[in-house]
Amino acid sequence: MASSPAPAPGPAPRTPPPAELARLEVALSAVVRWSESKYTRAEVARRSGCDIPPSALRLLEHFDVAGAMRVSDIAECLRIDISTVSLQLRRLKADRLVSRLPDPADARSGVIAITAHGRDTLARVRAARCELLADAFTGAAPEDLGRAADTLLGVQDHMLAAATEAGYGGPSV
Repeated sequence: MASSPAPAPGPAPRTPPPAELARLEVALSAVVRWSESKYTRAEVARRSGCDIPPSALRLLEHFDVAGAMRVSDIAECLRIDISTVSLQLRRLKADRLVSRLPDPADARSGVIAITAHGRDTLARVRAARCELLADAFTGAAPEDLGRAADTLLGVQDHMLAAATEAGYGGPSV
């Protein structure tokens, strides 16, 4: 009995050029440094009227994207300790930005969800960030901004896909 030939392999995945990866890393680091700088955080707080610590803000943004979750699932998704999540949640709950709701899958448990006030707060923070971006990009051509946004969204897609493949993905990566 003759064996059938092995299927031809598909195209090998392309390995990105190291020089371009180095340029991308520098560019992404610059964006992160700008967004997390003391000046930017202070200006966002001033313009939005919302002085939320960066870690709590990231958690609030996570709920906006991921929806309601159990505390243990949040910690696992974000790869942080439950005690850290609990500490951040205390501030968000005290500020009425998130609330605890019954878990629809298990009435004995609860989930944490962003509140309407939390969504409003997040909208004000995002609007303040957009104002700062408008200041930074005065004179930039709209099509350049569109290409930059498309590129960064593509970078996000690649990072999320890689994170998911590695087993640590999620909406907040």
